[in-house]
Amino acid sequence: MKKQFTATGYVVNLDRTRMLMIFHQGLQRWLPPGGHVDPDEFPSDTALREVFEETGIHVRHSGHNPLEMGLNGTTESQLPTPFAMAAQLIPESHKDIEHIHMDMMYLLEADDTAPLTAQEQEVDDVGWFTRYQLEQLTTTDSVRAFAREHLLDL
Repeated sequence: MKKQFTATGYVVNLDRTRMLMIFHQGLQRWLPPGGHVDPDEFPSDTALREVFEETGIHVRHSGHNPLEMGLNGTTESQLPTPFAMAAQLIPESHKDIEHIHMDMMYLLEADDTAPLTAQEQEVDDVGWFTRYQLEQLTTTDSVRAFAREHLLDL
């Protein structure tokens, strides 16, 4: 079966009480921003780019690396590590055949007071949500699990 690499940005605010979400037009649900890895791009950069394209805000990696490898940074560099990876079955549509997204999920941070702008081609809305609010949204079980694990209660 055809496979495509994707990267998703699970963006939390600095005090870890809210998470950034987009309302995806095609899927009709709230999701973290993300998309396909371009051929000349590292997946960690894809996550940053997709968040900016879909929400209008700049984010940074949380700095989480489980193992510091001491690479020299010239001929080899350590890349930001995804906190999780998933294989997601994508059904056939008018755009593509049935395939699998091999998704790398990155923990990102951003200032939740920065202005948000929804990308109109794919995103109907964008917003910050607390753990309690995420439980009420039309989203996925994986997003709810992330919120329970990574967001603090207010």
